[in-house]
Amino acid sequence: MLIRTNFIAATLIVLLGTSAQAQAEQPANGFGLFGGISSHSMTPQNSAAADYSSSGVSLGIDYQFGLADSFSLNPFLMSAGERVSGGISDATSGHGILGVEGRYWINSEYFLGAHVGSYSEVLQSNSSNVSTSASGGGFGLTVGWENNSRTSAFGGIFVALQVDKAKIHYDNADVGLSGLRMHIGYRWK
Repeated sequence: MLIRTNFIAATLIVLLGTSAQAQAEQPANGFGLFGGISSHSMTPQNSAAADYSSSGVSLGIDYQFGLADSFSLNPFLMSAGERVSGGISDATSGHGILGVEGRYWINSEYFLGAHVGSYSEVLQSNSSNVSTSASGGGFGLTVGWENNSRTSAFGGIFVALQVDKAKIHYDNADVGLSGLRMHIGYRWK
C-alpha cells in the first residue's frame, strides 16, 4: 500500500511539475474513437448470488468540447463485450456507459477526468441462451495523455486508463459493478 501511495504521489508531482514549463493551449474540439481492453467485477449486494468477474474488449466514441485552457467536457458512449468467469460459468456479458466526463488538462497533453453516467449490463448464458439485463447510475475517474500537436503525424492519438464504480439493479438484486478499461484512440481535430 505504501509503495502504491508513493508511486501515485510521485506521478502527480511529475505531471504537475511539467505543467509550469509549457504554455497552456485549449483542448481541441473533435470526435474521438477508441478501443482497448476492459475488466469488470460484480458483487451482488442484497442476495446470496455468487460474485463474478469478466474481461474482454471495449470500444467507444466521444466528442470533446474545449471550454478553457485547462478544461474540456466530453460526452461519451462506451460498450464492452466480455467473457464471464468466477461464480457464473459459460456466460458472456456486455457493458455499456452513456455519460459525460469533465477533464482537467495539465501541460496541454495530460488529463485527469471524472465522469457520471448511466451504466447497463447484459448477461448471456451460452448454454441456455437466456439473457438478463440491468441498469443503474455510476461514476468513474480517468487519467490519460493526448497528443495535441496538430502538425505531428501522430496528432490526435490518445491513451487513457479509466476506473468505474456503479450500482445496477436486476429484477431481484442490486449489483455493485466496478471496472477498469485501458484505451488507445484517435481524435479528429
